[in-house]
Amino acid sequence: MARSRSSAKKKKKSVLKKVIDFFVKSEYHAYLVGGYVRDSTLGRESVDFDIVVEGDGIRIARQLNSKLKGKLTSHAEFGTASICINSHRVDLASARAEKYTSPAHLPHVYPSTIVEDLNRRDFTINAIAMSISKENFGEIFDPFEGLSDIKKKLIRILHKQSFMDDPTRIFRALRYKNRFGFKMEDDTERLMQEAIRKGMVERLTGQRVLNELQLIFDEDTYPDTIEDLAYYGVFNLKRNDLRLMPSSNDHAFYFLLSKLAKNTLPLTKDTQKIVDDFRNLPKVIAKLNKASAHSTIFGILSPLSSEAAEAISLIKPELSEKTKTYQTLRKVKPFITGKDLRKYGFKPNRQYDRILTKIFNMQLDKKIMNRKQALAYLNTAKKK
Repeated sequence: MARSRSSAKKKKKSVLKKVIDFFVKSEYHAYLVGGYVRDSTLGRESVDFDIVVEGDGIRIARQLNSKLKGKLTSHAEFGTASICINSHRVDLASARAEKYTSPAHLPHVYPSTIVEDLNRRDFTINAIAMSISKENFGEIFDPFEGLSDIKKKLIRILHKQSFMDDPTRIFRALRYKNRFGFKMEDDTERLMQEAIRKGMVERLTGQRVLNELQLIFDEDTYPDTIEDLAYYGVFNLKRNDLRLMPSSNDHAFYFLLSKLAKNTLPLTKDTQKIVDDFRNLPKVIAKLNKASAHSTIFGILSPLSSEAAEAISLIKPELSEKTKTYQTLRKVKPFITGKDLRKYGFKPNRQYDRILTKIFNMQLDKKIMNRKQALAYLNTAKKK
């Protein structure tokens, strides 16, 4: 086991310094693990801190939060707790081992030591710990040579069954690869491809897949990771389609969801509407290409969610003038409302809606220039 000393204590930000002071003054065996140690080695800043304690993580988190005074959330079934304070998040967990009773399902967990805890992690670069206990502060535990892999810029899995046990690691492997500019270690890449071929991703719940996709789009390197998802066949994605992906995180997220199989992800009603609109954008774009009248442009785009309408100019820049025109038309207030129709004796029915639409379209196309002309047209329509 590789061990070394760290002078990191002097460099901590205020939240982490409070965390360290708490554990140095306590009798607990506690360790900074995973992301913080990895990012510090890479010279990257961390705002989230993962702490593993040998003991009752939730009880210790309550004691720590009495000092931090943040928002505490606990998860008794996993022995974990989170403290959010300002822009920082401190995650505490009891040192634990895991046993996967079936592939692609969440594991059973039980108490263990720090070495066993590191042994359950996904990649060597995340299986590094630094003691923040008073008796051996700064001591590094690196049983899987993660520091060496960081220097070599490699993503390496810890165990042959890791991708089978938890296929979400496929998403994380690609995300880390692109975030850090690393390469996949040869055996890791082979094992990942084997898990993909065996359909392990399809065994995940829709919610777990959605969570991983959201994490991908939280990163600036999401286009590269989506390219990798297509290249490795994680989803049935056509790379030609991906060339049309909007250059905006939010729009690109909906674009990708629209390319996945329907009804596989637990989307809210509003999100499903946006995704359905993105799925129909090729037809919308074809119609918009031919449109010239303002009323036609408005009729094509008004049923769309704002996200889908905004994405059109990102996908097809040559249509940006028409989408700008639509944004202007959205602000137009109709000269005639339903109140006017009722005053003229029209009853709410299909004709009622057709007349309102007809007059508004004439207004958009400047065939009717003011309310007086609109009322005159309405009077004529009443007589017919």
